[in-house]
Amino acid sequence: MSKLLEQTIGVIHLLKFDLSFTIFEIGALKLSEKDEPFYKILDYFPSSKIYGFELDKNVCDQLNSNARSGVKYFPHALGEQSESRKLNITNHPMCSSLYEPNEDFLDLYQNLDVAKKKSEAIINTISLDQFIEDNDVTSVDFIKIDVQGAEGDIFKGAPKTLKNALKIVCEVGFVPLYKEQPLFGDICTILSRHGFMFNKFLGMAGRSLKPLVLNNNPNFASQHMWSDAVFIKHVAMLPELADDKLLKLALLAATYNSADLVHYCLMTFDKKNETSVSDKWMSAVSK
Repeated sequence: MSKLLEQTIGVIHLLKFDLSFTIFEIGALKLSEKDEPFYKILDYFPSSKIYGFELDKNVCDQLNSNARSGVKYFPHALGEQSESRKLNITNHPMCSSLYEPNEDFLDLYQNLDVAKKKSEAIINTISLDQFIEDNDVTSVDFIKIDVQGAEGDIFKGAPKTLKNALKIVCEVGFVPLYKEQPLFGDICTILSRHGFMFNKFLGMAGRSLKPLVLNNNPNFASQHMWSDAVFIKHVAMLPELADDKLLKLALLAATYNSADLVHYCLMTFDKKNETSVSDKWMSAVSK
């Protein structure tokens, strides 16, 4: 756990708020043994829940068999609405998508054969709003999403889900690895309609044009192609948030090392409640 998150948790616990987070992890299959940083929230706010989504029921069953308390995985394909869609199955399952791989473009770059199409299947999708209705989920605080180009479709089917959400970490593309996929600018436009603003990128990934292999690394990102982008509820709207939402956003900001946003949330809380939480936080982080 980062020092910033530890310090923020310590100060917020002094307020004796009974915080409980609801988190959606869309595309939950892990590439490594390391958990996403938001899992730390369960350690300190144990009534919180994480809902994970993966296409394959067998994968979900395996994940559920090893899941910690508060985490449950669902074998749902998410989309804009309830409908049948073609799933493009790629050489590496992690690259499979509702969008067709742009193979002429992929061929120009090193080491992107993993995203080439191997087969296809027909699947049934549901919207996030349908899921929260079917499962009596009242409010979602945080969304982590990585679905290979279909993020825009899912957001379009989630106006109710996004209404109360505070923060989103979304994989975004800068170039069309999949045909007609919404790119970073499109995602910004969609989310801005729901009161979100872009915050920052969490690193950059990509490849180099063939035939050169730069730095003896076929995955060297001379061309930036994708990243995880962080979106937050627009800062101009923060004074309108309920007290528990301000504290939750402060903790989510600490989880992703945005100290300025932590302080701004706590300062806004102080103005509404005539408290001095932000001063206590400043004292803690300056030690």
